[in-house]
Amino acid sequence: MRWVARSSNAAPAPDGYGTRLPARTISDVLTYRVGDPQQPRGHALLFFYDADDANVIWATYLVVAPIAMDLAKYIPAAFASNLPAQLAGQAPAAYPLPPMPAKVAGGLDWLDRMARLRSDDLLDGGTLRASEPLQVMHPVAEIGQQYAEQYNTFTSAEDVAREEERERPVVSDTDVDALLLQVMPDTEKVSRLARLTGTLRYAVEGGDLRQIEETTAEMEQVGRYLPDSYRVAELVATARSTGEKAGQLTQRYVERCYRLAEEDYEALASLDRRIEELKGT
Repeated sequence: MRWVARSSNAAPAPDGYGTRLPARTISDVLTYRVGDPQQPRGHALLFFYDADDANVIWATYLVVAPIAMDLAKYIPAAFASNLPAQLAGQAPAAYPLPPMPAKVAGGLDWLDRMARLRSDDLLDGGTLRASEPLQVMHPVAEIGQQYAEQYNTFTSAEDVAREEERERPVVSDTDVDALLLQVMPDTEKVSRLARLTGTLRYAVEGGDLRQIEETTAEMEQVGRYLPDSYRVAELVATARSTGEKAGQLTQRYVERCYRLAEEDYEALASLDRRIEELKGT
């Protein structure tokens, strides 16, 4: 939104500063010199060109307060009756500090640098005549209202997005793993069991109790997606064992799983006999 000169009867400005800009109208879109109109920060430097001197810049600082307030309570009574409704707590507003723009000695370059250093938005308000104090307050209020509405729209959208994120069901790693196991062929499940068996035996030999429990849980999870004929429970119990023949038996159980997945029933029968022999000795 910019207050801009529209007069075609402009008169020369005093002291050779160029063209006097006596008239002003308001456009519908805020002009951001620094910042993103899709993500307003809620605090902005707002500047105006002087209608009588194009080299003079006036500015104020807009703040969208998180708590609504009636600014009329904080200004002299002589001005309160002329205070725009936007600043009297009757509409979303960005409160100007100071209420009327002040002359900026450093000009636009200084404002641009400060906005970037402070992470402020920088809004171009167009032109105004600072010699008319009461009239100056109205463009500040109008721009402040639109800036506040943009900010509130942005934050409301962020709140909705955050709420939707909270309501979205969280899929744990365990859930994802279960889904994968449902579609995984038996040969891949067996390969996974074999890798976990190696990890479990290493943990048993090293006395790593935490690793033993975690790996056991993973093997049991895989086993739930294999038929009972794979005898996964026996494999896990044997791999956890510290018995003298635990290593040999574990290897036979793993080989048995591979043969069953490959439907090599002849080799499977031979392995079953060797397992029973090892268990009986």
